[in-house]
Amino acid sequence: MKTMTLVVLLLSFSVGIAQEQDTPLEIVNKRMRLYNEHNFEAFIKLYKEDVKIYTYPDKLLGTGTENIASIFEPKFTSKSIKVEIISQMTNGNHVINHEIVTENGKKTKYI
Repeated sequence: MKTMTLVVLLLSFSVGIAQEQDTPLEIVNKRMRLYNEHNFEAFIKLYKEDVKIYTYPDKLLGTGTENIASIFEPKFTSKSIKVEIISQMTNGNHVINHEIVTENGKKTKYI
C-alpha cells in the first residue's frame, strides 16, 4: 500500500532575492527549479533565517536556514534528489504543491 506524506512548508522568502513583481507562485517555482538544478547557494538564499518547516498539520520539522542547509546541501552536492510538481494551487499568498520527491530512486509524494 502506498502512503502519502502530507507536508506543509511554511516559507519565509527573503525580500531582497525576489523581485517585487514576483508572485508567491513564481517564487515557489523558482525554488523548485533551483532544487532540480541542485543550485544550493541560490536555493538557500530564498529562505529567511527564521524559516520553519512543518508536516501537516502542525509538527515542526526544522527551524532556521542553518538547519535547512544541513538537510539539503549534502543532497544537492550528491545530486541525489529531484522534485516533480504534479499540481499547484494558490490562495492569496499561499501556494500548495502536490509533488513527488525522488531521492536515490525512491519516490515520495508530498502535499
